[in-house]
Amino acid sequence: MKSFKVLRNICGSLSKRFIFFGRNSGIHGLKYVFEEKATRLSRLVWLLILLIFTGCLYLLLMPLVQRGNAIGFTPDTRYLHWTTTFPGVTVCESYIPKTALKKLSENYAVLLESLNYDYKRYISDLIFGRGVCIGSLCLPCGTRIPCDISWRNMIENIHKHCDELIVDCRFNGKKISCCESFRIVDSEYGPCYSFNSLQSNYFDDAKFIVNRSTGPGVLTFNLLADAQITIHSTEELSTDILDKKFKFEIITSVENHIDLLFSIIEVDDESLLQNEDISVRRCRYNHEIPKEPLHNYQVYSYGACHLAKSTAKAFQQCGCVQPVRDLSYKNIYCNYTGLNCLVTYKALKTKLDNRDEADADDCLPSCNESELNIIHVSKRWVKDQKSGAFVNIQMISLPTMRLRKNLLRTNLDLVVSVGGMVGLFFSASILSFAEIFCLIFRSP
Repeated sequence: MKSFKVLRNICGSLSKRFIFFGRNSGIHGLKYVFEEKATRLSRLVWLLILLIFTGCLYLLLMPLVQRGNAIGFTPDTRYLHWTTTFPGVTVCESYIPKTALKKLSENYAVLLESLNYDYKRYISDLIFGRGVCIGSLCLPCGTRIPCDISWRNMIENIHKHCDELIVDCRFNGKKISCCESFRIVDSEYGPCYSFNSLQSNYFDDAKFIVNRSTGPGVLTFNLLADAQITIHSTEELSTDILDKKFKFEIITSVENHIDLLFSIIEVDDESLLQNEDISVRRCRYNHEIPKEPLHNYQVYSYGACHLAKSTAKAFQQCGCVQPVRDLSYKNIYCNYTGLNCLVTYKALKTKLDNRDEADADDCLPSCNESELNIIHVSKRWVKDQKSGAFVNIQMISLPTMRLRKNLLRTNLDLVVSVGGMVGLFFSASILSFAEIFCLIFRSP
């Protein structure tokens, strides 16, 4: 009986406070519901009006909250004050089985003397990150192939070094050191040499930029052997997933003068965007490298992320990494048994058409990517050309526009929108909501 009386007193006190709040609140229309002299019909009408307005407010605000902070692109044409970064250019040696096998036989005659042609060709394929594993070849190490072979040393002896591949480099007509400008970077098939790349351990920033003083950038060099040339953003790698329209196979015995003309549009971000969560902007900046054991790249890029995830998947299957890959993996390089496992795993993925779509979804694009367009490609044979092929990679003109990525709605915009709608429907402000606590806890 006492507990029932206490409960009734509490309910009575709360009821008085609630009525007091309703009659004195700054929320428009609420006082007419709690007015002492109001009729039941009047209270019902005002209550219905408040409920309708509350529903309208909900329907307008929910899509706004769910969309979050939208991102948009606006063109910026104040090009007179810009500097534009010349793109990265990567040169990867082409795999010519006959040439590689000949060099392998000359350097490792003792190792190969007891092996048949199929074994020699298979080892040559492995040294260039390729190969097809069949039963007679895929034996464990220690049977026909020793387990203690230094595959990395073999790879470095068989692959062409920078000075054997690229000579006579010039940027905007000024002679530059080829092997100081083209630095080793990682790829699926062995060391490549990349110009103006942020992925090289030697560079913190891209060195080569162009502006009104320098004019459009022009890179020229002589290519001494067959190779694949790739043009890409400075943070990117030349990987299998890169668009093939930016990759060019050069056969020096067929074409010895190559012209590649391109245009570039850079993307500039406003400072507010960097403070937004990755899930909002849907891209990563160079320094936002995923914290994963096998992601050993200096800066973030979509290609580097995808390559790291593919490497991690292969590592889970075989417990090692192909020795053609970057030296940062040197402690987990494969022996012959591991190489057979990797080749088999890769063949199985190809057969099942497994292209790591799940991995691709985990890799966001880079926030710093540039938009490249290939304008013209010319491959021809010119008489009296020096040995190798002359390569001319030229920006067709200085860009007159760049894209600026910015937030269409910031958190402040959301607050203003909410405040405006609440004021529209209820003639209320933030002080009106603060007043709620004051009136409820104040004695009637």
